[in-house]
Amino acid sequence: GGRADAAAVGGALLLGANPPAGHGRPESVADVLTLHRLRVEDGGPPAFEPAGPDAVPGLLDDPRLHRDVEELFRYYRHARLLRLRRTGPLLLAVFSIGERATDVRVLRWRAEDGGAVAYLDAKGERDHLDPTARSARTAQDVVWTPAAREDHVTGRHPHVAVDGGTLYVSTVGGALTVKTVNDTETAEGVHSEPVEDPLQALADAEIAHARVGPLVLLRVLPYNETAHRHLVFNTRTGEVLRLDGIGQACRRLPDDQGVVFPGGCYLADAPAGSAARTFEADTEGMEFEAEVRSPNGEDVLYVFHAPSRGRSLLLPYNLIRKEAAAPIPALGHALFDDGTLAVLGEAAGGEETAAHPVRLWNTPYALHPRAAGPAGDGPLARVGNAELVRGISDCLSVVRLAEGVTGWTARGAGGGGLPTAAALEAVTAACARAADRHHWLDAPGLAEELEGLGTPLRTLREAAEQAVAEYARVAELRERAAAAVEETAARTTALVRRARGEAPGEAAGWVALLAELRRARGAVETPRELRHADPGRIDALGAELDEALAATGRRAAADLSRADAFDGVGAA
Repeated sequence: GGRADAAAVGGALLLGANPPAGHGRPESVADVLTLHRLRVEDGGPPAFEPAGPDAVPGLLDDPRLHRDVEELFRYYRHARLLRLRRTGPLLLAVFSIGERATDVRVLRWRAEDGGAVAYLDAKGERDHLDPTARSARTAQDVVWTPAAREDHVTGRHPHVAVDGGTLYVSTVGGALTVKTVNDTETAEGVHSEPVEDPLQALADAEIAHARVGPLVLLRVLPYNETAHRHLVFNTRTGEVLRLDGIGQACRRLPDDQGVVFPGGCYLADAPAGSAARTFEADTEGMEFEAEVRSPNGEDVLYVFHAPSRGRSLLLPYNLIRKEAAAPIPALGHALFDDGTLAVLGEAAGGEETAAHPVRLWNTPYALHPRAAGPAGDGPLARVGNAELVRGISDCLSVVRLAEGVTGWTARGAGGGGLPTAAALEAVTAACARAADRHHWLDAPGLAEELEGLGTPLRTLREAAEQAVAEYARVAELRERAAAAVEETAARTTALVRRARGEAPGEAAGWVALLAELRRARGAVETPRELRHADPGRIDALGAELDEALAATGRRAAADLSRADAFDGVGAA
């Protein structure tokens, strides 16, 4: 009991479910497999109604099927339906006949795209358990590269170079630290989190990385820990985020827009702080099952499945908006040719029951669309819908990044900070990518239909490049001002130290020392004229010199108050 699944076959819904506890042991096809038709009445909600076993010829009306099912339940008293699944042209009904995951008996049908269905036999175990097919289906489509000994960088705070020096990772010193600079003199980095065993060497941890467009994924297993930690580093924004969900079933989003995993996704082009989206969902044991694309190329449905629990998670993703909708939990689901999605849910309270609620969704995942692209022969039709989707998606990425920068500027006006150079460079790069990938944005025939997207792209790119150049100029000015202040600070510190430890012993020496302190006090104010100089540091240096001048003056007065203090002056 506790398992149920569904499949769309010949325009009908095939429901597979075990009888709930207390309803006896299944003995026939009708006890576990039933057919239902969708009924839509005027003014009422659509609903499924029972259909006879002959509603889809060849599916449940074949005498060989009835014989095989009756033998199955006769010889295996504890046989239970696990799931219904498609693999290529085959429809499989998988039954558990033992305690091991491989103890199964599999019924199989051939279900053609045209709707013809034919029962084959009860020998589909190889189709279901084929290790090659399962490995290809559940494998992550990112390539993990383990760190080697030659990637180790020794020093006071050693670390491991990742992705040719894009990142540096360490688990020594009691923390998992991620750095973007090859600096072994400091333990500080852009991300740090404690490890369980602080007394570990650099080689004790297992570190691997994968590259997905501008993203660097990290997989780290610190010493004496059993669970891998997974992090994402975005080279465009500099963000580092812990996302352990990618360790379950990480998939690339189309066009390297980011990655998707059970319960969430991470978008490469989104501003830092809003790139990751996770949902409250039960993802225990979830593996990647399938990827369904809409014919127009705008939407993708990611299907994750937990084989041990018989639960699925459906995660819709839109390529144009670059956003994931809330995942849909399901006992089973069926996608019809017209894109209608039937989702089989659990009964209230999770109790076993003979009736299962079914929710219907209108989706863009039609299997046989009337048209896969724009109709007609206009300029947009010649570009093609798939290319239009990618172009609009890239343009919307530019808009989101630009909005992030303008939002930063608005917050800066209220004291919340200014956009970073990396954020502005991300806008510049996004504009360049959109223009380089989609030359048709500037095509004369599309100027009116697209409202001249090429022109605002160029304008925005130029504005961002000017802002980046201004950032570089300001950074250079800050560096010069800081150097001037530091030089003044070094001279001031040396002079104050000398004034405190020096005792001239005669009037001329005291006069010279006091004069030098006064000149230094004036020189301290010189860097204040430089733009971006630190006024607080200059004030502190001035105060230090004022104190030294006053203290030296008091010492000079005390020393020169002796009766013989000026004896040598007359002689000279």
